[in-house]
Amino acid sequence: MYCSYYNNSFSDCLIDITKLDEKHPLFLTSNTHDIIYPEPETQTLSFKANENFNLDCPGTGKVEAAGATFDRTVSATCVSDGYVGIENEKYNVSNVVCSRRITSVARFTSNICWKHYREIEVGLELPGKKFKQLYTTCYDDETKNIVYSTFQLTKEIDYQTSGNSRPGWTEGKFYNLSTKLNQLYTNPVQRKTINRQIGLSDDDTTYVKSTGHNFLAKGHLTAKADFFYNAEQQSTFFYINSVPQWQTFNGYNWFYLERDLRNYAANNYVELTVYTGTYGISTLPHQKTGEEVPLYLYQDEEGNQAIPIPELFWKVAYDPIHKAGIALLGVNNPYQTDISKSIICKDVSQKIGWLNFDLTKVESGYMYACSIPDLRNVIKNLPNFKVSKLLS
Repeated sequence: MYCSYYNNSFSDCLIDITKLDEKHPLFLTSNTHDIIYPEPETQTLSFKANENFNLDCPGTGKVEAAGATFDRTVSATCVSDGYVGIENEKYNVSNVVCSRRITSVARFTSNICWKHYREIEVGLELPGKKFKQLYTTCYDDETKNIVYSTFQLTKEIDYQTSGNSRPGWTEGKFYNLSTKLNQLYTNPVQRKTINRQIGLSDDDTTYVKSTGHNFLAKGHLTAKADFFYNAEQQSTFFYINSVPQWQTFNGYNWFYLERDLRNYAANNYVELTVYTGTYGISTLPHQKTGEEVPLYLYQDEEGNQAIPIPELFWKVAYDPIHKAGIALLGVNNPYQTDISKSIICKDVSQKIGWLNFDLTKVESGYMYACSIPDLRNVIKNLPNFKVSKLLS
């Protein structure tokens, strides 16, 4: 058994997580296999003298250290600051790595969500047949639409690991369309798909441009930056956690909203329950008739459609301790001329002082805020949070 020894007495020891990247295993509690997060307002894990914990590499990799290979999960002890003991040997924690990238799993649960749809959970498979659920999504199997995604935003989010690479997107077995989603999102294919729905030639660049940000991106519902560790962040790259979002919105006001919400959780040191979802279907006018046409990312030669392009993105954030909440909505169409038709609840954004960007800029994604009860009048299946005040 290892422990640190300072001034002739046993002492706690610390692990600096800023030196850990996507190669390193997760720190888990010995008994419950819960992920261990840093001390408040630090980037260090703190352990008591003689405290044991597990190092785990979810997926197919094994734990490696200085030429030695262990099982996927090993029992470890903090020896001293920056060093761990594994099987009677001492290792610098920065040299303890996973032989392969940590991978997450997306799978259907047995639950029905919002009365009609199927729930999918995304997380990490841990020792003892345990599953660490990171977030869930609600999936419409008929239209291939993601109704919402939900997760817990940790109050320590301001000290998350950063600078890690982005993995490729994973489709899994949830869509089963005649074209793979990574092809649907390519610029020429999405341009052809949109143009054929509204009567334009396949290569017309009126809406889906060849340059700039006027194209459809894979819009995260639960964002990569909403999680703390790299292994958690990587889990957000499943297509069932995304819907088509104009990059003019995705890279601007939606990005600013996600940033400001994380700052709110960190600055107020509160954990938030967050739901992010879609509402309605975005439209563009048909070139011959002028009629507004609902848009889909997928359309086959027989005219079958799937993956609707949302009219609105919405995000509900709730602080269960203080019974405070807010609903935030954004228009997913840089070409929409009549914004009023997408205002579905009373705007209270002037009361929300922590939104630090121009909400009314249409080309960046027009946004507004409502009370959660007010939004529930329109989106009936929102959880019945007991809200006593705005998250302001």
